[in-house]
Amino acid sequence: MNTKKQFFKYVSFSMLSAIGMSCYCLADTIFIANGVGINGLTALNLVMPIYNIIFAIGFLLGIGGATRYSILNAQKKEKEASDYYSYSLTLGIILSLPIMVIGYIFSNKIVMMLGADQTILPTASLYLKSFILFTPFFILSQIFCAFIRNDFNPKLASIASFTGTIFNIVFDYILVFPFKLGMMGAALATGFSPIVTILICSFHFISKKNHFHFKKIKYSIKPIIQIIQTGLPSFITELSSGLVIFTFNYVILSISGNVAVASYGILSNLAVFVIGFYNGISQGIQPLLSHHYGAGKLDKMKEYLKLAISTSFIISIIMMSFMLLFPQQIVDVFNSDNNKIMANIAIEALPIYFSSFFFIGLSLIFISYFTSTNQVKSSSLISILRGGVIIIPILFIFSYLFHIIGVWLAYPVSELIILIIGIILIKNQTLITKKY
Repeated sequence: MNTKKQFFKYVSFSMLSAIGMSCYCLADTIFIANGVGINGLTALNLVMPIYNIIFAIGFLLGIGGATRYSILNAQKKEKEASDYYSYSLTLGIILSLPIMVIGYIFSNKIVMMLGADQTILPTASLYLKSFILFTPFFILSQIFCAFIRNDFNPKLASIASFTGTIFNIVFDYILVFPFKLGMMGAALATGFSPIVTILICSFHFISKKNHFHFKKIKYSIKPIIQIIQTGLPSFITELSSGLVIFTFNYVILSISGNVAVASYGILSNLAVFVIGFYNGISQGIQPLLSHHYGAGKLDKMKEYLKLAISTSFIISIIMMSFMLLFPQQIVDVFNSDNNKIMANIAIEALPIYFSSFFFIGLSLIFISYFTSTNQVKSSSLISILRGGVIIIPILFIFSYLFHIIGVWLAYPVSELIILIIGIILIKNQTLITKKY
């Protein structure tokens, strides 16, 4: 298969998968906004950082382990490559259990720490308690999809993730409206979705395409460190979303209160959905880059990088056009209460906040490129910068100078600075030909 066909095959399936994952939260946002109202929307946005922590761990172990697996497979080290699946799966189970227990027992304290007042506390706590019980399934579904994608079966990984999303949307409607379960119904629909994804993924294990299996291994610290090192940029990237949302919530609450947080909830959840396209590109090229890096085909890697950048730019133009042409229609989807204050804030913010699209996509591609080529320092640097180092001080400065408009401006300005640093790194980088 030529470079373009292979690129679009992997990226299209990966994009479908990433968008599917993004729709978990977007579906909740839409149904909660229409079935519960502004308080539900505010509660959802306050709890959103917990989602980011869970997904970040899934990316850490999934991308970290699967990238190592792909490179070693390309070097014909099949047995050693397969060990990383067992390591990732075991770590996923070990890390998910304390998160589940702590999140359930201390749900009230956690949502209060996230900014919930007495009005929002019961709603936010109920939602957290309901979905936190499914933490192991969220993490394991990420690991399964990452390994299957790197085992030359991106189609199944995509189908599994997308099927989970469809389940989520259908049962969000059923549980929120006919069954009138409100926040708990939305959380349950989201929680059962990764179980559906895992069931679909299980078909890979009875397929002739499967090259990895869970097995007993002599546990060593070295593979664990390698998984963490390789997956750390993806972990930081996902975790940063939660940190940014938490900080924005804090600043917005101090400026304009709960209604403005609800408006930001629309923006942040739309952003999660749109960033799914860029995650699809970066995750789609990762197996290709890792495999060709392991095989020493460096020219192919540069071709994939150019294709990824072009695709990201086209998507940014399309998305920004929607935000500029249909702001009222987009906000109305989330505004069942017809709250004019919330709508006006969101409509004013849309074009400013989402101008960051043009920068985010390229930064995520650079992270994937550096990770896949064993340039962990460069990928980690960009990820750390996106993790709050740049945006948090800019947010406080801009909000002080320009109030709520400064809050929306902080996002694209910080992402532009990060992209400039990424371009400098990509221009000065030297591909390391040293094998893993």
